[in-house]
Amino acid sequence: MKRKIITAILITLLISTTTISVLGNSETRNFLNDKNNFKSSIEGKNPKDHNFNLFWIVERFLDSFPIIKYLLIMFGFLDRFVEEGTGKLVMQLTDAPGLNITEALVNISLVRVHYAGTHQNDTNGTWVNISNETQTFDLIQLQNVTDVLGEVNLSAGWYTQIRLYVEKALVTIDGIQYDLKIPSKNVKLISPFLVQDNETLTLTLDFDVQKSVHKTGNNKYIMKPTIKVIQE
Repeated sequence: MKRKIITAILITLLISTTTISVLGNSETRNFLNDKNNFKSSIEGKNPKDHNFNLFWIVERFLDSFPIIKYLLIMFGFLDRFVEEGTGKLVMQLTDAPGLNITEALVNISLVRVHYAGTHQNDTNGTWVNISNETQTFDLIQLQNVTDVLGEVNLSAGWYTQIRLYVEKALVTIDGIQYDLKIPSKNVKLISPFLVQDNETLTLTLDFDVQKSVHKTGNNKYIMKPTIKVIQE
Protein backbone atom coordinates (compact mmCIF):
# COMPACT_ATOMS: atom_id res chain seq x y z
CA MET A 1 0.00 0.00 0.00
CA LYS A 2 2.84 2.41 0.89
CA ARG A 3 4.46 1.77 -2.49
CA LYS A 4 1.22 2.61 -4.27
CA ILE A 5 0.88 5.84 -2.28
CA ILE A 6 4.45 6.85 -3.16
CA THR A 7 3.79 6.05 -6.82
CA ALA A 8 0.58 8.13 -6.77
CA ILE A 9 2.52 11.09 -5.36
CA LEU A 10 5.11 10.75 -8.11
CA ILE A 11 2.34 10.72 -10.71
CA THR A 12 0.82 13.90 -9.27
CA LEU A 13 4.17 15.68 -9.36
CA LEU A 14 4.82 14.48 -12.90
CA ILE A 15 1.44 15.68 -14.17
CA SER A 16 1.74 19.06 -12.46
CA THR A 17 5.19 19.72 -13.95
CA THR A 18 4.39 18.57 -17.49
CA THR A 19 0.78 19.65 -18.07
CA ILE A 20 1.69 23.15 -19.29
CA SER A 21 4.21 21.93 -21.87
CA VAL A 22 1.95 19.14 -23.12
CA LEU A 23 -1.15 21.32 -23.45
CA GLY A 24 0.96 23.85 -25.30
CA ASN A 25 1.86 21.31 -27.96
CA SER A 26 0.09 22.01 -31.28
CA GLU A 27 -0.89 18.36 -31.73
CA THR A 28 -2.51 18.36 -28.29
CA ARG A 29 -4.36 21.61 -28.97
CA ASN A 30 -5.74 20.22 -32.22
CA PHE A 31 -6.92 17.11 -30.39
CA LEU A 32 -8.68 19.12 -27.66
CA ASN A 33 -10.23 21.46 -30.23
CA ASP A 34 -11.82 18.53 -32.09
CA LYS A 35 -15.03 18.96 -30.12
CA ASN A 36 -16.96 16.06 -31.64
CA ASN A 37 -14.32 13.38 -31.05
CA PHE A 38 -13.19 14.73 -27.70
CA LYS A 39 -16.72 15.23 -26.34
CA SER A 40 -17.93 11.78 -27.42
CA SER A 41 -14.76 10.28 -25.93
CA ILE A 42 -15.27 11.95 -22.55
CA GLU A 43 -19.00 11.13 -22.47
CA GLY A 44 -18.13 7.49 -23.04
CA LYS A 45 -20.27 7.04 -26.16
CA ASN A 46 -17.61 4.76 -27.55
CA PRO A 47 -15.71 3.09 -24.67
CA LYS A 48 -12.94 1.88 -26.93
CA ASP A 49 -12.34 5.41 -28.31
CA HIS A 50 -12.53 6.75 -24.75
CA ASN A 51 -9.76 4.41 -23.61
CA PHE A 52 -7.70 5.17 -26.71
CA ASN A 53 -7.92 8.95 -26.30
CA LEU A 54 -7.14 8.80 -22.59
CA PHE A 55 -4.21 6.55 -23.40
CA TRP A 56 -3.06 9.06 -26.03
CA ILE A 57 -3.00 11.82 -23.39
CA VAL A 58 -1.30 9.66 -20.74
CA GLU A 59 1.37 8.62 -23.24
CA ARG A 60 2.29 12.28 -23.77
CA PHE A 61 3.02 12.59 -20.05
CA LEU A 62 4.94 9.36 -19.64
CA ASP A 63 6.98 8.86 -22.82
CA SER A 64 9.89 10.83 -21.36
CA PHE A 65 9.72 9.05 -18.00
CA PRO A 66 10.06 5.29 -18.71
CA ILE A 67 10.88 4.38 -15.10
CA ILE A 68 7.71 6.04 -13.80
CA LYS A 69 5.74 4.40 -16.59
CA TYR A 70 7.26 1.07 -15.60
CA LEU A 71 6.11 1.55 -11.98
CA LEU A 72 2.60 2.52 -13.06
CA ILE A 73 2.31 -0.67 -15.10
CA MET A 74 3.67 -2.93 -12.37
CA PHE A 75 1.23 -1.48 -9.79
CA GLY A 76 -1.71 -1.85 -12.18
CA PHE A 77 -2.54 1.85 -12.63
CA LEU A 78 -2.69 1.50 -16.43
CA ASP A 79 -4.68 -1.75 -16.60
CA ARG A 80 -7.82 0.11 -17.70
CA PHE A 81 -6.29 0.66 -21.14
CA VAL A 82 -5.97 -3.09 -21.79
CA GLU A 83 -8.60 -5.16 -23.58
CA GLU A 84 -8.34 -8.95 -23.73
CA GLY A 85 -7.17 -10.41 -27.03
CA THR A 86 -4.02 -10.54 -29.11
CA GLY A 87 -2.10 -7.98 -31.13
CA LYS A 88 0.96 -8.10 -33.36
CA LEU A 89 4.39 -6.76 -32.44
CA VAL A 90 6.94 -5.98 -35.14
CA MET A 91 10.41 -5.17 -33.84
CA GLN A 92 12.97 -3.46 -36.08
CA LEU A 93 16.58 -2.35 -35.78
CA THR A 94 18.19 0.79 -37.18
CA ASP A 95 21.21 3.02 -36.52
CA ALA A 96 21.55 6.76 -36.16
CA PRO A 97 24.00 8.26 -38.70
CA GLY A 98 27.67 8.34 -37.72
CA LEU A 99 31.04 9.41 -39.08
CA ASN A 100 34.14 7.34 -38.27
CA ILE A 101 33.08 3.68 -37.87
CA THR A 102 32.81 1.84 -41.18
CA GLU A 103 31.39 -1.47 -39.90
CA ALA A 104 29.75 -2.68 -36.70
CA LEU A 105 28.69 -6.32 -36.76
CA VAL A 106 26.53 -7.78 -34.00
CA ASN A 107 25.25 -11.35 -33.68
CA ILE A 108 21.92 -11.27 -31.83
CA SER A 109 20.88 -14.75 -30.69
CA LEU A 110 17.74 -13.98 -28.69
CA VAL A 111 15.20 -11.16 -28.40
CA ARG A 112 12.71 -11.21 -25.52
CA VAL A 113 10.05 -8.95 -24.02
CA HIS A 114 8.65 -8.96 -20.49
CA TYR A 115 4.87 -9.29 -20.16
CA ALA A 116 3.52 -7.45 -17.11
CA GLY A 117 0.05 -9.00 -17.26
CA THR A 118 -3.03 -7.43 -15.69
CA HIS A 119 -5.05 -7.98 -12.54
CA GLN A 120 -7.41 -10.14 -14.61
CA ASN A 121 -4.52 -12.08 -16.09
CA ASP A 122 -1.92 -12.30 -13.34
CA THR A 123 1.16 -13.48 -15.23
CA ASN A 124 3.75 -11.08 -13.85
CA GLY A 125 7.27 -12.16 -14.61
CA THR A 126 6.57 -13.85 -17.95
CA TRP A 127 9.24 -13.51 -20.63
CA VAL A 128 8.18 -13.99 -24.25
CA ASN A 129 10.59 -14.74 -27.09
CA ILE A 130 10.34 -12.49 -30.14
CA SER A 131 13.19 -14.24 -31.95
CA ASN A 132 15.48 -17.09 -30.89
CA GLU A 133 17.47 -17.49 -34.09
CA THR A 134 20.95 -15.97 -34.40
CA GLN A 135 20.93 -12.98 -36.74
CA THR A 136 23.88 -10.86 -37.88
CA PHE A 137 23.45 -7.14 -38.47
CA ASP A 138 25.86 -4.47 -39.68
CA LEU A 139 24.58 -1.48 -37.73
CA ILE A 140 26.35 0.97 -40.03
CA GLN A 141 24.38 -0.36 -42.99
CA LEU A 142 21.16 0.28 -41.05
CA GLN A 143 21.59 4.04 -41.04
CA ASN A 144 18.33 5.54 -42.36
CA VAL A 145 16.92 2.05 -43.03
CA THR A 146 15.50 -0.72 -40.86
CA ASP A 147 15.81 -4.49 -40.63
CA VAL A 148 13.30 -6.76 -38.89
CA LEU A 149 14.44 -8.39 -35.65
CA GLY A 150 11.26 -10.39 -35.15
CA GLU A 151 7.51 -10.47 -35.65
CA VAL A 152 5.08 -12.31 -33.40
CA ASN A 153 1.51 -12.29 -32.07
CA LEU A 154 1.36 -11.45 -28.36
CA SER A 155 -1.28 -11.35 -25.64
CA ALA A 156 -2.77 -7.87 -25.39
CA GLY A 157 -1.40 -5.97 -22.42
CA TRP A 158 1.54 -4.04 -21.04
CA TYR A 159 5.14 -5.05 -21.67
CA THR A 160 7.85 -3.45 -19.57
CA GLN A 161 11.26 -4.54 -20.88
CA ILE A 162 13.13 -5.59 -24.01
CA ARG A 163 16.24 -7.75 -23.86
CA LEU A 164 18.75 -8.46 -26.60
CA TYR A 165 21.30 -11.26 -26.19
CA VAL A 166 24.46 -10.60 -28.22
CA GLU A 167 26.77 -13.56 -28.91
CA LYS A 168 29.55 -11.60 -30.61
CA ALA A 169 30.33 -8.13 -31.94
CA LEU A 170 33.03 -6.68 -34.21
CA VAL A 171 33.82 -3.09 -35.12
CA THR A 172 35.90 -1.76 -38.02
CA ILE A 173 37.64 1.56 -37.47
CA ASP A 174 39.97 3.11 -40.08
CA GLY A 175 39.90 -0.15 -42.03
CA ILE A 176 40.96 -2.36 -39.09
CA GLN A 177 38.56 -4.80 -37.47
CA TYR A 178 38.49 -5.23 -33.67
CA ASP A 179 36.60 -7.40 -31.23
CA LEU A 180 33.88 -5.42 -29.54
CA LYS A 181 33.16 -6.40 -25.96
CA ILE A 182 29.60 -6.13 -24.66
CA PRO A 183 29.35 -6.48 -20.86
CA SER A 184 27.26 -9.55 -19.91
CA LYS A 185 26.22 -9.89 -23.58
CA ASN A 186 22.78 -8.80 -22.42
CA VAL A 187 21.24 -5.49 -23.48
CA LYS A 188 18.30 -4.52 -21.25
CA LEU A 189 15.90 -1.77 -22.28
CA ILE A 190 13.24 -0.52 -19.85
CA SER A 191 10.79 1.00 -22.31
CA PRO A 192 7.17 0.03 -21.53
CA PHE A 193 4.75 -0.41 -24.42
CA LEU A 194 1.15 -1.55 -24.91
CA VAL A 195 0.01 -4.27 -27.31
CA GLN A 196 -3.67 -3.76 -28.08
CA ASP A 197 -6.22 -6.32 -29.25
CA ASN A 198 -6.30 -6.84 -33.03
CA GLU A 199 -3.74 -4.08 -33.67
CA THR A 200 -0.13 -4.04 -34.85
CA LEU A 201 2.58 -2.22 -32.90
CA THR A 202 5.96 -1.57 -34.51
CA LEU A 203 8.96 -0.92 -32.28
CA THR A 204 12.13 0.41 -33.88
CA LEU A 205 15.34 0.11 -31.86
CA ASP A 206 17.45 3.05 -33.02
CA PHE A 207 21.01 1.98 -32.24
CA ASP A 208 23.50 4.87 -32.07
CA VAL A 209 26.85 3.18 -32.77
CA GLN A 210 28.93 6.33 -32.44
CA LYS A 211 27.73 6.94 -28.88
CA SER A 212 27.87 3.24 -27.98
CA VAL A 213 31.46 2.30 -28.89
CA HIS A 214 34.22 3.35 -26.49
CA LYS A 215 37.98 2.76 -26.60
CA THR A 216 39.24 1.27 -23.32
CA GLY A 217 42.88 0.59 -24.14
CA ASN A 218 45.35 -0.21 -26.89
CA ASN A 219 43.16 -1.53 -29.74
CA LYS A 220 40.45 -2.55 -27.28
CA TYR A 221 36.85 -1.42 -27.60
CA ILE A 222 33.74 -1.86 -25.53
CA MET A 223 30.11 -1.26 -26.41
CA LYS A 224 27.74 0.40 -23.96
CA PRO A 225 24.63 0.42 -26.14
CA THR A 226 22.77 3.68 -26.64
CA ILE A 227 19.40 2.67 -28.03
CA LYS A 228 16.26 4.73 -28.53
CA VAL A 229 12.97 2.79 -28.72
CA ILE A 230 10.53 4.35 -31.19
CA GLN A 231 6.87 3.24 -31.17
CA GLU A 232 4.72 3.37 -34.31
